[in-house]
Amino acid sequence: MHIILGGTSGLGLEMAKQLRKRGERVLVLGKTHNPQKHGEGFPLDVYYSDQVEAASARIEQILNGDDIDQFVWAAGYGWRGNFEDQPSIRSMAEVNFSGALPLVQWAWRKMSTQNRKSVLTIIGSTSSVKARSDEAVYVATKHAQAGLARSLGMQADEQKLPVRVALFLPGAMKTPFWNGRDLPADYVFFNDPAKIATHIINAIDCQQQPFLEWALPKGTLV
Repeated sequence: MHIILGGTSGLGLEMAKQLRKRGERVLVLGKTHNPQKHGEGFPLDVYYSDQVEAASARIEQILNGDDIDQFVWAAGYGWRGNFEDQPSIRSMAEVNFSGALPLVQWAWRKMSTQNRKSVLTIIGSTSSVKARSDEAVYVATKHAQAGLARSLGMQADEQKLPVRVALFLPGAMKTPFWNGRDLPADYVFFNDPAKIATHIINAIDCQQQPFLEWALPKGTLV
């Protein structure tokens, strides 16, 4: 089974659609999950620790003894403006990084002891490797996410674990994040999430090494 945390919109939703189209079983987790729109899965808001703590047991029931093929961590949101003006900075830190950690850790424990290979796929951002004056907290969460991915990749390699780690760093994409907002002048160069999803799925299919990192800057797949 493929589990996509943050699979109810944007890139995560595109990955779910494409994986299902080729016959894979996909479990979609997200704050706005709707069975009619998103298929198999359930609502999960990683800001709330009680929901995160309950999620692993619920997933175990759904798996019913089956293995995890892939766990995708795609949940998150952005905000632009000065650091001093940003509301609810703890909310962004929880949703983009720390809130999801217990579930990611559960998936890691499970995948690292399976008798088959699996992949932990982490969707970072080009903000994972650069600073931005108008996205300080978002950048901080994405740096933390990338640091975790690289460290887990090292662990998988050193301990010869059956789980691989893939970190993708896409640039700006044409996702619902921009709905109702003034579009930037360079919006035409924003990546197409469907094309990014195809690239990620194909890259993971071919991945042999314990850790893969792939940047997909704005303008790569429009």
